Amino acid sequence: MGDIFWGAAIIGIGLLMGGSVFLGDFSLWNILFDGLGAFFIGKGVLGLMRQRSVS
Repeated sequence: MGDIFWGAAIIGIGLLMGGSVFLGDFSLWNILFDGLGAFFIGKGVLGLMRQRSVS
């Protein structure tokens, strides 16, 4: 769950600062940070799914 929070926080900071792929700004830094945020969100979702299937 923490990974989902931190991924959303990384993307949220980018959105608040005005530089995000989701706003149409495709600079290298924006792609890297939004990709990092999406990675952590995906990692958190995958962890939750694995935890749910074990229980």
